[in-house]
Amino acid sequence: MIQPDQSALIARNRLLAMFLLLCVLDVVLVVIARDRWAIGRILLTVIVMYFVIQGRKWAKWLLLCTCSLLVVILIGMVLLLSSKLSTTLIFGSLIMAALSTVIAIYIVTSKDLNRYFSY
Repeated sequence: MIQPDQSALIARNRLLAMFLLLCVLDVVLVVIARDRWAIGRILLTVIVMYFVIQGRKWAKWLLLCTCSLLVVILIGMVLLLSSKLSTTLIFGSLIMAALSTVIAIYIVTSKDLNRYFSY
C-alpha cells in the first residue's frame, strides 16, 4: 500500500484544523441559541469528516456540499432574521459562513489535498 506524501498529509491536517475550528464555533453558537436540534447536524457533520480523514472521495464531496449549503443557509438566516437575532449570533453566523467558504474553496483548489484523496 502506497502512503501519502508529507505535503498531502499537511493538507489533510489543515483541513482538519479548519473543520475543528468550525465545529467549535458551531457548538458555541448552538449553546448561545439554545438550539438542541442542531446537535444532530453537528454530529452528522463530524461523522462525514471522519470519513474525509480516512480519504473517502464520496465524503469529500458530501462535506463540500454541506459547507456550501451551510453558507447559503447562514447568510439567508442573517438576512431574513437579523432583527430577531442577537449581535453575537449574527457575527458568529457570518464567521461560520466565511469559514465554510474557505473550507469549500480549499477542498476544491488544493492540489495536495486532491493528492491525499488519490491514495
